Amino acid sequence: MATAEQSTTLVTAGRIITTAADDPYLIADVPSLAIVGERIVAAGDLADLRPRMPEAELVDFGRQATIVPGFNDAHQHPTMTAENQRGVDLSTAGSPGELMSALRDRARRTPPGEWIIGTRYDHGRATGGKPLTRAELDAVSEAHPLLVINIGAHWGVLNSAGLAQAGYSDDSIAPPGGELTRDAANRLTGVIHEQALFDVAYPSLSRGEPTIPPQDSETRLRQLKRVLLTLNAAGITSVGDAMVGPTELSLLQTAYERGELTARVNALVTFHHIDTFHSTGLRTGFGDHWLRVGAVKAFADGAVAGGTCLVEEPFEGSDDHGIQTLGKDELAELALRVHGAGSRLAIHANGDRAIKLVLDSLEHARAEFPDTHVAHRIEHCSLIDADILRRMRALGAIAVPFGSYVAFHGDKLVDYYGPDRLERMFAHRSFLDWGIPVAGSSDYPCGPFEPLIALASCATRISTAGRTTGRVLGGSQRISTQEALAIYTAGSAYASGEAAIKGSLLPGKLADFVVLSEDPLSVGPDRLTEVEIRQTWVGGRPVWRKGDSV
Repeated sequence: MATAEQSTTLVTAGRIITTAADDPYLIADVPSLAIVGERIVAAGDLADLRPRMPEAELVDFGRQATIVPGFNDAHQHPTMTAENQRGVDLSTAGSPGELMSALRDRARRTPPGEWIIGTRYDHGRATGGKPLTRAELDAVSEAHPLLVINIGAHWGVLNSAGLAQAGYSDDSIAPPGGELTRDAANRLTGVIHEQALFDVAYPSLSRGEPTIPPQDSETRLRQLKRVLLTLNAAGITSVGDAMVGPTELSLLQTAYERGELTARVNALVTFHHIDTFHSTGLRTGFGDHWLRVGAVKAFADGAVAGGTCLVEEPFEGSDDHGIQTLGKDELAELALRVHGAGSRLAIHANGDRAIKLVLDSLEHARAEFPDTHVAHRIEHCSLIDADILRRMRALGAIAVPFGSYVAFHGDKLVDYYGPDRLERMFAHRSFLDWGIPVAGSSDYPCGPFEPLIALASCATRISTAGRTTGRVLGGSQRISTQEALAIYTAGSAYASGEAAIKGSLLPGKLADFVVLSEDPLSVGPDRLTEVEIRQTWVGGRPVWRKGDSV
């Protein structure tokens, strides 16, 4: 009798969508799948497979169901999202009053002196595009240090008690790679950018222990488990955790050891820890198909939805070109060290000026180590031009753009970049046409995590945000639903270096798949978000079924 790890299963449905063995953008159908343990061992007609596996459990999802490869979100932040559950989710606040009410309610229930954290603050939606100030947060509470983090996660706002706890005063100098915003009287407004925020809130990027104290490990594990189940409910079977340091990696490893990972994790280790990582002899790719180190993560600029990325042309109606978080020499040194070690670099670069700086560093590293062949990643890669495309193709660089930002952040995008530049943003069409590998990414919690929202956004380029609702933004970058599906499966598997085991439902691959209520390639792109997730399977077993709680 087979053990649980070696259980045998035959799976069939109305349609099982996979990809051609030699081209992830060519769709192929298989009638049934044969699974042993975590792997698909055969695909074909049920009548042919059943005699070969007479004792296998048969799971028939019915003629109406469609099975697709498990969705793979190449870049989001599950450990950050787990940590955020200690705070107040402000993403639904549609006015200053709603936002302040949520924070005051938490203050009433929090002992004086303890931190209050607000997460996913959307300044465009809640405060008319104008950031909060320390004075407004002081009106919420002076008895608690208070931090509100913008939905883009690259800037936040502290009240006076929070500034004091963080060691920031009107005389403070911003840390390298960070900014402290000041008013006309040269007093701190409470708004802190990049490294100034990271030192307060993010263990993986802080230059020391972050200001906000950590939660206990069991609480963090419970929160991580809940986050992963939420992702499973959206059909996600693999995820890239794009901001991992020792604290986050320890959390993921404990969950792995306990058998509590319900999605496979490709960890991007933040560059502050590169010395420790490489001194042990480790290289990216270390781990297994449940938990692995996929790349070294660094930042070249700020956030696209926060209006702080580094752009050649200033933001609309301003002379502001954004924030550069690593200098040219620092980028060059980082690329040399990572490429020279044979590891993969995954560098956050949104604006076109930032992307060109990254390409400079990668080209230099390639010239210095021509025999080292690594496909490096540009995370987000939001604003491109023909020169960027040409250079990326020559390098074999991988683009990891946002999938759902047009839908979710459309109004802010128009305000910051204008409609003309949106024809060069989140350039899925251009990447595919130039033969540049491209992966699917949500950057959650900075955008919605549901892959079907992203597929619809990529295929329609229709905004669902505020005053731009219903408007097509950057329509020249539309791609087909079929191409979007390939990006969120095979494309992301390639970006993590796992194309041999993920991204399609072919013999030898991991049995990670999603059962949908309808065929996503038959419904119109405008109806993709109506398709239901019925079940999500990882490693040949269901990890979520419709009706399960998360």
